Amino acid sequence: MSDEPAPTKPADPPAAKSSKAVLGLLVTNLVATGFVVFKLLTAAPAEAAAHPAHPTPKEATAEITGPVVPLEPFVVNLDEPGTSRYLKLTLQVEVAPKAEEALVKSKELVRDTVLSYLSGLHVKDTLGAEAKDKIRKDLMARLGKLLGPDKIRRMFFADFVIQ
Repeated sequence: MSDEPAPTKPADPPAAKSSKAVLGLLVTNLVATGFVVFKLLTAAPAEAAAHPAHPTPKEATAEITGPVVPLEPFVVNLDEPGTSRYLKLTLQVEVAPKAEEALVKSKELVRDTVLSYLSGLHVKDTLGAEAKDKIRKDLMARLGKLLGPDKIRRMFFADFVIQ
């Protein structure tokens, strides 16, 4: 026999051990990140539910109790000097139970009132939810003066397009 030592298995170089450890950490990190993202996307937003971004008025959540009368679409030139900007607005009006007839009889006056108001608006007056709420409030007040108190309950925008 010979005095030679038995052949041994060559050891992994230190770089190979280090790269395997880094690869293991990357895989673990990827799995953990995926889990967190999954949980965030599927969880109910507790704080968002507690504090809604746009609080809804109490009357918007109540059911409709009177007849809803659709009005013909309104198309007006906005008050923008030097440019041609248009607003197309389609309204539906909820009225008191016996006020539908008064609205239908006064449709020419209603149309004139709405057109006069809308044609005085600027583009900046129509942008955003707050502006639309102001337009709704102003139109309801004008129509309330025209038809009488407590005749107009709510107003709905079916179309609101600016070009």
